[in-house]
Amino acid sequence: MKYKLIVSDLDGTLLNGQKFVSNINKDAIRKAKEQGMSFAIASGRPLYPILSLIKQWEMEELVDYVLGMNGGCIYDKAKDAQKNFYTIDGELLKHIMDQYRDMPVRFWIFEKEKRYVNKGTEATRAKAALYHEDEQITDLYALCNQPRQKLIVECRPEDMDMVEQRARKLNLSTCAAFRSDPTLFEFVDKRVNKASGLRQLCADIGITMDEVLAFGDTSNDNEMLKEVGHGVWMSNGTMDTFAHADAQTISNEEDGVAWYLEKHILAR
Repeated sequence: MKYKLIVSDLDGTLLNGQKFVSNINKDAIRKAKEQGMSFAIASGRPLYPILSLIKQWEMEELVDYVLGMNGGCIYDKAKDAQKNFYTIDGELLKHIMDQYRDMPVRFWIFEKEKRYVNKGTEATRAKAALYHEDEQITDLYALCNQPRQKLIVECRPEDMDMVEQRARKLNLSTCAAFRSDPTLFEFVDKRVNKASGLRQLCADIGITMDEVLAFGDTSNDNEMLKEVGHGVWMSNGTMDTFAHADAQTISNEEDGVAWYLEKHILAR
């Protein structure tokens, strides 16, 4: 199969531990594009900070499409066009936050480059800035006067099991809930995942999911790796994601995306 689109997750996949894209990964993507393939980023991050970071990573000429918010929005760089899909009702967001009131957690709601939180410090603001997100402390319940694309619960790693258990007890029929990081748990509309966003992108650009090669490492990549023509798991990833992949590569710290492309795709 000759793939027409390569898709990569960011954190734990294309990015190294310093949250940068290595020159080795960029060179492999460049070679793939020279062979006629397009390249897309698929991330749980909001769209606007991703677009800003693409410039910082000096990847403007390499990235053709961006799937942000776990596939809840699609950006076509050539057309400078954005599509958004599916949101969570504000009253439901309030209900979810109520379930964690007695726990030492932070809530995040995004709006463009803004990361709105219920509490924070200079350290958390500085960390958000690394992602090109502007962290602002505010009344999140007031922000629930309209639907939102996602809610993130940030917790200590040792509290993650409890956060997940409470999410299951909510028994939400319209939401998907999952870990995206050892300290982050996300709620999105159940129709939103990277695979659904990718299906829409494929329809827009006239290719099939079978013509897509994707890289991912953790739970919010599961549907994408399962549904594309060839899904590749990062060896630093979680085992639930490994179960959905067709192949595996070395870790993100070892430039696993480039290693796999060079060995199995570009060398053909």
